[in-house]
Amino acid sequence: MIGEETKAQILEREGRLPDAVIACVGGGSNAIGMFADFINETNVGLIGVEPGGHGIETGEHGAPLKTWSRGYLFRYESGR
Repeated sequence: MIGEETKAQILEREGRLPDAVIACVGGGSNAIGMFADFINETNVGLIGVEPGGHGIETGEHGAPLKTWSRGYLFRYESGR
């Protein structure tokens, strides 16, 4: 829903799609909510970000993206 609203508002205000959409990916629901309506827009970058905690070198951080593990994004045929 948030991605749908964001897309409509940016098109209304700017008359074009954004170059990129940024969302936090902690649990994933925020990111997929934002990214959903932009997934098929090949000219829009989708950027997921996470917190750094006490620094990568301490081992006390919230940056699993640093480990380069693969993730998957699934959609229903309805587009959701």
